[in-house]
Amino acid sequence: LLQDDMQGGDLAPAMSATATLVELTRLIKTWALQNQHLSLSQDVLASPSQAVHLAQNLTEIIITAETHQLTPDALIELYNKDIAEHRQTITSLLEMVLRDLPAQQASEGTMGATARRSAMIRAEAKRITQGRHRGPIIAAGSTGTIPATRELLAAIALHPEGAVILPGLDGEADDASWATLTEEHPQFALKNLISAFGIARSEIKTLGKAASPRNMLLSEMFRPTETTPMWRKNLPAQREVIARAVHGVTEITCADRHLEARTIAVILRDTLNHTSKTAALVTPDRDLASRVVAEMQRWGVTVYDSAGEALSRHGLGAALDLLLQAMLDDFEVVKLFAFLRHPLVNLGIDGLRFHQLLENFDLAVMRGPAVLLSTYSATLTQARARSAADHHLHPAVKGLTDEQWSELEPFAQAVDDFIELLRAPKLGLTAQIAGIETAARFALAPEAWLDSESAVLEILENLKSEGQRRADITIAETVSLIRHLLHTQMQPPVFEGHPQLAILGTLEARLLPFDVMILGGLNETIWPRGADPGPWLNRTMRDELKLPMPERALGMAAHDFEQGLATSDVYVTWSKRLNNAPQSPSRWLLRLKAVLETAGVAPLESGPWLGYAQSLSQGLVSPPATKPAPAPPVAARPVRFSVTEVEKLIRNPYAVYAKRILKLEPLPGFAERPDERARGSLFHDAIGKWNEQQAPSLALLLAEGDRALATLGADSDIRHFWAPHFQRLAQFLWDAQLELGERLLKIHAECNGKLNFELGGIGYTLTARADRIDILENAAARIIDYKTGTLPSTKQVKANFSPQMTLQAAMVLLGAFSFQPSTVAELIYFRIGGGQKALEKKHAVEGGAAEIGELA
Repeated sequence: LLQDDMQGGDLAPAMSATATLVELTRLIKTWALQNQHLSLSQDVLASPSQAVHLAQNLTEIIITAETHQLTPDALIELYNKDIAEHRQTITSLLEMVLRDLPAQQASEGTMGATARRSAMIRAEAKRITQGRHRGPIIAAGSTGTIPATRELLAAIALHPEGAVILPGLDGEADDASWATLTEEHPQFALKNLISAFGIARSEIKTLGKAASPRNMLLSEMFRPTETTPMWRKNLPAQREVIARAVHGVTEITCADRHLEARTIAVILRDTLNHTSKTAALVTPDRDLASRVVAEMQRWGVTVYDSAGEALSRHGLGAALDLLLQAMLDDFEVVKLFAFLRHPLVNLGIDGLRFHQLLENFDLAVMRGPAVLLSTYSATLTQARARSAADHHLHPAVKGLTDEQWSELEPFAQAVDDFIELLRAPKLGLTAQIAGIETAARFALAPEAWLDSESAVLEILENLKSEGQRRADITIAETVSLIRHLLHTQMQPPVFEGHPQLAILGTLEARLLPFDVMILGGLNETIWPRGADPGPWLNRTMRDELKLPMPERALGMAAHDFEQGLATSDVYVTWSKRLNNAPQSPSRWLLRLKAVLETAGVAPLESGPWLGYAQSLSQGLVSPPATKPAPAPPVAARPVRFSVTEVEKLIRNPYAVYAKRILKLEPLPGFAERPDERARGSLFHDAIGKWNEQQAPSLALLLAEGDRALATLGADSDIRHFWAPHFQRLAQFLWDAQLELGERLLKIHAECNGKLNFELGGIGYTLTARADRIDILENAAARIIDYKTGTLPSTKQVKANFSPQMTLQAAMVLLGAFSFQPSTVAELIYFRIGGGQKALEKKHAVEGGAAEIGELA
C-alpha cells in the first residue's frame, strides 16, 4: 500500500481539469483568430462547441506526452516531417498548445495533472529503491501499462519485503506462443511488465488454486496467430478437458439490444432466488447498462451501477442542460418549452399552478402554426384576439374561460422576464455563469438546489473561479463549456442497490468476485472497440516515438474479457442488430467457437433465458378487432352538416362519428411550422379578400397576398419561400379573371348559405361557405372553388363521391343563399397548390346548366 509520504516532495500542484479545459479553449480561440485562412480555424470560430470538443481531444495528446515524457519539440519535429496540409494545420495548433500551456502552468506555479501523477509515482519508486521503505509492501492487480507505474512495480518487486500480485497471468501458454505475443493479446502487458522486472515467467509463483480446465481453454483461445496451427494437433486430444472447461459457460444470441437487456435482467432476477448468490453484469456499453437498470425496475429491484450517470441525465443537471440548449438556439420555442416542462421548473409560481398554466398556455397559444411575436405576452394577446374571432378553434381552446385567459398574462410575463435575464449582456466567463445561475435560480424550484446536486454547483463554481482566463468569451462559448462538463462528468453512483447484484465496468470487475458473471455487449466494435490511433498520432509517429500502438487498448480489453470468462458460472451475450444495423459477435466469441469446433466439442448452450425474456413481452391473445360500424341512436345523430362534411360522411363516416358523436378532435401539433394546409388557408384568405373587390386587379391580388404572408411573423424564411409561388398564382388567376370577367355581373366572395329540409320526418340543415359565386349577365350562376390538393375527377363528381360542388349548386337553385339565380351554368375548380404544375383550372362537369341541374 502506498503511504502518505508519496507526495513527490515539493512538486507543484496540478492544474485542475476545469482550468486546463478553459485554458485550452483560450489557446484554441487565439490560434483560430491568428490562422483564419485554415478551414479548421473557420470551424472553430463558427461553432462555439467546436472549440470545446477540440480542447477535449487535445487533452488526449497532452496526457500521452505527459505519461511518456515527450517534449513539445519532439512532437513538433515529428509533425514537420509530414508536409500534408492537414498536418501543417495540426502543427501550428499543437505548437501553440504544447508550448504555451506548460508555460502558463509554470507561471501559475502548477503543472499538468498527468505529469504530476507520473512524478509522484516515480518519486515513490525512487524512495523504495533507495531503501527508505521499511516493512512489507504489496502491489496487486496492476498490469503496469503506464511507464511510471511499471517503474514503481519493479521497485516493489525488487524490495526485500515487496510483492507484486499479477492479475491473471497465463501459466499455460507454451514458450513459442509467449515469445510471439503482440499488443492486442491479453497477456502482452504482463509480458512487458515481467521483462521490466528482469525475471522469467517460470519464476513467478501461482497463488490460489492450480490451473483449471478453463485456464487451459482461455490460453488456447488467445493463442497467437503464429502458433494457431497447433490447434489441429492439440485440441482434439484435449476434447474431454475442453468439454469440462465450457461447463458453466452460456452464450445467448439476442435479436436486438432491447431483448439482450431484458435477458440479462431475467438472469439477474433469477439470482435473487438464491439467498447467498451474487451476480454482476460487466460491460463497457453504457447504453446496455442503462437498459438493464430500467428492466430491473419491472420487479422493483435497484441495481448498483459503478459508472454512475452523467450529470446531464437527471435532476438539476438535466434542467440546466435543457436551459443551455434553449440558450444556444436563441430560445427557439421547442427548446424553450422543453425546459419549461421539466418538473423542477416553476418560474417562481406554485408548482401545481405553474404546470396548469403551462398546459393552458400550450393549448391556447402554442398549438398549430403559432405566430410568435417579439414577446410571449404579445403572442398571448394576439392568440386571445384570434380566439374571439375564429369559429374553427379546437373545442378545448373554446372551453377556456375569460378568467383562465387572464391568468395566462402573468405566466407569459414571467417567461419574458426569464428570457430577458439571460439575454442581458454580460462580459467575461464569471459574469456570464453568474447570470446563468441567477436565471436558473429564478426559474427552478428551491428543491432543485439541494446538497445532493453539489456536483453541478461545483462545476459552476469551478468555472467562475477560472473567469480571469476568458474575459473575452462569448455567451455561446460559456454555454458550450458548461454543457460539455455536464455531459462528461458523472454523478457518483448511489450505494443503494440490491446487495447481491451489481453492474460494473471492466476495470472494477477485476477487483470483485461474483458467483455469476454476465459479460454483456460482446459485439465487435463494442467489446472490443476498434483500434483507433486517435486524431493526433498515426501509427508511424507512434512507432518513431516508441509509444504503444492502438492495439494496446484491444489487449487490455481482451485481458478484462479473459478474467471475466474465468468465472465458473458465466454468461456471454451479444445482439444481432444495433440501431437497426446488422452486427457480428466479438472476435473473442468467434475464437471460442473455433476452438470448440476444432476440438469436436458441442457448441455452447443458450439455456432457457431468451425464451423467458421473450415471454415477458407476450400479451394475452385477443381476437382481432372488427371493423368499426358505429350506429348511434337516431336522437344522438347530428342534423346539421356542411357540404364538406357530407363528402367526408361518404368517404370516411367514422371521422364524422368521432368528431360529432364522440366529440373527439385531435389537437394541432405544438408550435407547428406553417405547412401546406396553412399555406392554403392564407392563399384562400387573400383570394377571398381580392374577390370581394368588384373590380379586382392584379395589383390588388398581389397586395392581398403580401398582407396574408405578413401574418407569418417570425417564419420569414417560409414567407420568402411562399411569396414567389403566390406571385405565379396571382398571374394565373388574373389571366383567368380576364376571361371570367367578360359576362360577369357581380361576384359573391366567401358567401354563406343554409338550406333547411326534412327527411324521414326529421329536420336537417345543410350549410355551405362558397369560395366564389359569380352572377352572370344572363342571371345564371357560376360557382368557383379553390383547392390546394388534387382536384376530383368528373366521374367522382357525377357519382356523388365528391358532391361538394353539386350540393352547392343545389343550394343555390333552392334559394339557400341571399341571391337566387335562374340556373347554375358552370362549376369550376381552381387548383392553387405548390409548384408551377399545381396551377390548374378545371370544370367539375362539362355538360353545362342542364347537366348541373340534373346532378344538383
